[in-house]
Amino acid sequence: MTKGDIITLEDNEQYLLLMENEIEGRKFFYANKVDQDENTTSEYEIFEQTIEDGDNYLEIVEDEDERKFLTNVFSADLVEFASDVESGKITFE
Repeated sequence: MTKGDIITLEDNEQYLLLMENEIEGRKFFYANKVDQDENTTSEYEIFEQTIEDGDNYLEIVEDEDERKFLTNVFSADLVEFASDVESGKITFE
C-alpha cells in the first residue's frame, strides 16, 4: 500500500491514503474518508500497516496518545511540504 491508494474497510467505508511516515520501523498512514463519488471528506483516520504472512493490513490507531503524537507528526510533515512548495523547492508540472 502506498499513498494515493484508496482502501476499503470491512464496513465498506473508503479512505484515500494521503501521507505516510515510518517511525521506529512502524509504518503509518494519514487518510481522508471518501464519499460515494470518491471525493475526500473532512473525516480522517490514522492507520498502522502490518504485514502478516506476506499480506499487508491496515489497522486504525486507537490509542489516543499515539493518535495525538501521529497527528502532530503528520501536521509537521504537511507544514514542511507547504513550505517547500512556497519556496519553489517542489514544483508541479
